[in-house]
Amino acid sequence: MRVFYTPQLEEFQPPYQIHFGRVVEASEVSGRARCVVKALHEAGLAEIAEPCRFPLEAIEAVHAPEYVRFLQNANQMPFLDPESDGKPFEVIFPTVFPYSDRWQQRASAVMSLASLYCFDTYTPITPQVFEAARLSAECALSGAEALLSGEQTVFAACRPPGHHATRRQCGGYCYFNNAAVAAHRLSCAGRVVVLDVDFHHGNGTQEIFYASDAVGYISLHGDPATTYPYFSGYADELGEGKGRGYTRNFPLPPQTDDRTYLKTLEEALSALRQMSPRFLILSLGLDAHGEDPLANLALTTECYAAMAQRIAYLGLPTLIVLEGGYNLNRLGELAVTFFRAWEETRNSISPEKEKSV
Repeated sequence: MRVFYTPQLEEFQPPYQIHFGRVVEASEVSGRARCVVKALHEAGLAEIAEPCRFPLEAIEAVHAPEYVRFLQNANQMPFLDPESDGKPFEVIFPTVFPYSDRWQQRASAVMSLASLYCFDTYTPITPQVFEAARLSAECALSGAEALLSGEQTVFAACRPPGHHATRRQCGGYCYFNNAAVAAHRLSCAGRVVVLDVDFHHGNGTQEIFYASDAVGYISLHGDPATTYPYFSGYADELGEGKGRGYTRNFPLPPQTDDRTYLKTLEEALSALRQMSPRFLILSLGLDAHGEDPLANLALTTECYAAMAQRIAYLGLPTLIVLEGGYNLNRLGELAVTFFRAWEETRNSISPEKEKSV
């Protein structure tokens, strides 16, 4: 299986994040993707390839150009507010969020833009962010091109992750929405469905395609009533306009076990089949495991094998995109478990089955 990855993704190291008003160590750290790729390579499951360079227009197809420019230039802009000394900052967090729909955004100070283009205090903007996010998106775009060339399964080892990034905002450690950028590229050749199995709801992917019937979005995730991102991911969010019915959410209560999860996955896959996709993008979070520090489900390692088997059996050309997963001691094991089961299942599918899907 071809794996798009570059060690340059590890050059971005968030210095810290702000959690409940406290400065704490970053959870999305350098080395996450490397753990996964190294384990897959040692298990003989990965043919590692460098991503191609793409024009920024490929990213701006799903992200507002002004937001892209902000990430590119934010740390070079002087601070103009009277409390600063006017110099650019190495690390920028939002401090004042837009507080009314009544007033038009007119301020151009860096801090007002940071608050406009970032929706939480977990996602620092540093001079390394733009290039790391671009390379991550290019891993996904390279995977999309490989599917268009006829490959059946490709893995984009993206880092930073992407599914929380909306059209105009970063958040949840995500800057560019890797899965969404790839989905838009693939949609030129047929309908795409993004299946998201990260523990956290992919609010960004949902927002970008909420009114689209060209790209469907299906997610299994921790109940947003009790966990990030809180404001989306509920079962009654179904899409709008011509996208009505092409969004499906399956929120899960705390301590959901393997049996309940896999039963819910079967419901999600039934909904996926009804959308009749040409391509599948799997937003693969490795953070639904019971030992992940940012999750509250109770899934075992074996569940990832069962998950892979059920999804692989769809027989669809599939781009798998790395999202979350924050227990570095488990990431390699979970990835090998998932991809070994995926490969075994795909190898067992007859050519007739693949053609019929």
